[in-house]
Amino acid sequence: MSTEVRASRTKGTTAALVALTAASCLQVVDPTANNIAIVGASVDLDMSSSARAFAASVGTLSLAAFILTTGALGDRLGRRRIMLLGLLTAIAGGVVTAIAPTTAIFMLGRGITGIGIAASFGLSFALLREVLPGQIPKAVAFWLAGQTAAALVLGVVAGWMAGFGWRFGYLTMPLVALIAFAMCLRGLSEARSDDVGPFDYVGLGSIAVALIGLIYGLSNAASYGWTSAQVLVPVLAGLVFLALFIWWEARIPYPAFPVKLFKDPELSGSVAVGFSFNMWQAVVMIQLSMLWQYVYRYEPLQVSLGQLPMSLAMVIGAVIAGRLLSKGIPASVNLLVGHALLIGTMVMFGFSTTTSPYIFFAIPMIVGGFARMLNETTMGQFFVAKPPPALTGAMASSKTAIGQTSFALGTALSSTFLFGQYGRGIAEAFAEANVEPAQQGQYTGMIQQYVSGGDMSDYDPEVVQQVVDQASEVFVGSFNTTMFIIAGFLTFFAIISTVLFARANRMRKAGTLVDGPLTVDGRPAALTPPHDTTPPGSEHRERT
Repeated sequence: MSTEVRASRTKGTTAALVALTAASCLQVVDPTANNIAIVGASVDLDMSSSARAFAASVGTLSLAAFILTTGALGDRLGRRRIMLLGLLTAIAGGVVTAIAPTTAIFMLGRGITGIGIAASFGLSFALLREVLPGQIPKAVAFWLAGQTAAALVLGVVAGWMAGFGWRFGYLTMPLVALIAFAMCLRGLSEARSDDVGPFDYVGLGSIAVALIGLIYGLSNAASYGWTSAQVLVPVLAGLVFLALFIWWEARIPYPAFPVKLFKDPELSGSVAVGFSFNMWQAVVMIQLSMLWQYVYRYEPLQVSLGQLPMSLAMVIGAVIAGRLLSKGIPASVNLLVGHALLIGTMVMFGFSTTTSPYIFFAIPMIVGGFARMLNETTMGQFFVAKPPPALTGAMASSKTAIGQTSFALGTALSSTFLFGQYGRGIAEAFAEANVEPAQQGQYTGMIQQYVSGGDMSDYDPEVVQQVVDQASEVFVGSFNTTMFIIAGFLTFFAIISTVLFARANRMRKAGTLVDGPLTVDGRPAALTPPHDTTPPGSEHRERT
């Protein structure tokens, strides 16, 4: 092959990777724009508190409901085609949201946006297999590092546009989607299966209901309590439909999502890895942000700038992970290091005080950000490389479903522990100080007004300082205990992951596990006779 041909192919591959990374950035910019602009939208459209809460989450719920469906459609109709359609859908959803005259239209726009992002994000990940089939770790590292780096810029752009009004804020994502669409029109080959059987309405419908129920229920836990109907009903319904989904997919000849693949210890171990780093990120992004604002009085801009070093460390972590995997460093080694660092940084957060300087938090954020991406890059490669070629879309999309669910779990658990302990701590402080019930209400209102930045001129400054100091001490103590508890959960998932990857290493030494795709029933295709690669009636052939 001539130097010119190799250079041309390299240039084409890089362009394709950049295009797929651009398509994935919708999932990065949309939550940021939504978090900033939802406040103005709720006021302008006169939303009730319950309507605002649902409006803020409807995009996430829509994404969860359609993430596996769009992946399965990509496997059947063409992954590139459905990804491009997803980008157009996201543009339409963003525009509808931005021009919405009523709350109902606004929610419709957010729902359409979620569908579009489900298709564009999940299938941009799946198409990495077509772009760099022999260097999947490198492709995954590029994709993750690129979208994380883009988040640094797009977050600022979203904030800047929202400064002109909330409607402009919601136009940020459609502009990114339009650019990504133009980039993806060229240089990407189509990939779909010739024969994946009939569309699996029962399985995909079941998992859609399951994911909506689980994510919605977990999201309500901090506000309503774990024993409330708002939590128990959707979570139990989600678990029932999840069980139905697993039972159904394991028994039909043409599964939309091959659950038997998780007999592979590297894939099942990767699920535990995903729960670990997503829970870590949920705690850092939400609870640490609240600590900074409640106790240290950081402004929102200071919070955003304070988390920038973590994002930079994540970019570096993805790049280094890709290089380590490309050089043959075992995945189990990367994951052991990543788990140890994630657990260690969570424990470090647990030694906060009311006077801790920013550097105290910056160091574990940087180390944890690096470790988080070390683990995501390592586990992400398996969701692209392991599935049968004809089912790459559905399997790659499932990584996003795992991420959404585990992030919601991390948020729900940490919020419950933190505010549960804080409430008890404040009550104990009142009791120890012999504060009368009527005065307790006054002090509680004082704390809430202080936290929200309200006018404190009606209160005695000395009393305000005493109450705020006591509340800060209680909040920091609750935060520290929560960090130790979450570190325990991370340890639990780390143990599961380590055991499964140790089993995978033993299987590799025994020659019963090798690199490459699996059959639909979870066996390495390279070790399976050609006539026995799939169950009867489910021969999957890939067209590119």
